[in-house]
Amino acid sequence: MQLERQTPDAVVDVGDWKADEKYPIFPVGSKPKRALMCPDDEIRPFLRPGHRYLFKAAGGWQAQQLWSEVIAYELSRALGLEVPPALVALDSKTGTPGVLVEFFYGYRGVKETSRLVHAADFMQDHFVAGKKGRPHGLRENLALCRALKVPDRDRWWCQALLFDTLIGNTDRHSENWGFLFTWRDGGTLARLAPLYDNGTSLGYNIPDEKLTPAWDEAKMAKFILRGTHDCGWSRDEDGPTGHINLTARFLAAQPSVVPEAERLLRLNEGDVEAVTTWCEQFAFPLAFSPARSHFVIQQIMARRSALVEVIGR
Repeated sequence: MQLERQTPDAVVDVGDWKADEKYPIFPVGSKPKRALMCPDDEIRPFLRPGHRYLFKAAGGWQAQQLWSEVIAYELSRALGLEVPPALVALDSKTGTPGVLVEFFYGYRGVKETSRLVHAADFMQDHFVAGKKGRPHGLRENLALCRALKVPDRDRWWCQALLFDTLIGNTDRHSENWGFLFTWRDGGTLARLAPLYDNGTSLGYNIPDEKLTPAWDEAKMAKFILRGTHDCGWSRDEDGPTGHINLTARFLAAQPSVVPEAERLLRLNEGDVEAVTTWCEQFAFPLAFSPARSHFVIQQIMARRSALVEVIGR
């Protein structure tokens, strides 16, 4: 069940949240994360009492990933995609700003037992020594999904490619997508997990001082052209591949999912502006500036236009 939206006056203070006893320091990924438990007496309608969350600290040149993660989640609400809730948060004990991401399994009252398995765990014997997570090919990803009898896999990959292209996500490597295995009635079912870890996107690495004056169309086009998916087409055509090109190739090979792509591309500038304006309203140590708001709108709409041209409708 989708929760209500966080309000800008309700930054989540995790200073007194208890560490998850099983995973006090979350072991996966390159950035500092802590697994915390939401207090049982929490009543705000955008949090789940007694549930596990990840607190990702924001700092240094990667600090804007906080906002990228939050915006990705807010856009997913408009697009009807499964993305873990990402909330603006602060550890008042240390003064550290961060993003609070809801675990997308292990919910109270759910009798099924689920486990997340990263795609990389199935691919280890295919990786080339010295190249972390490579080769990483879309065709092999789809073959793995077929082997695991994952339902709705073509539609999921359509959503993943379109979403990552719209936000310019360059980091959907094989530890940033995976499967939820659920034990039910003595059997195991596999499905693709929600689209998690979306922070390496939306030009997070461009500092605010380089966003004014606003970029012209030519500068934005060059920026978008440099954006790549982590995966290539196949292990024989390995290496990060341009967002637009890889998405276009997938849609040409899987015409049955083009209607889903068209649905996602109904996203309009008003939808994006509503999210970025909301971000500007937070009184927070790491502010979301009007210049960045314009930059985010500009790049998403430029990528959308490129995708519409690819589909040709």
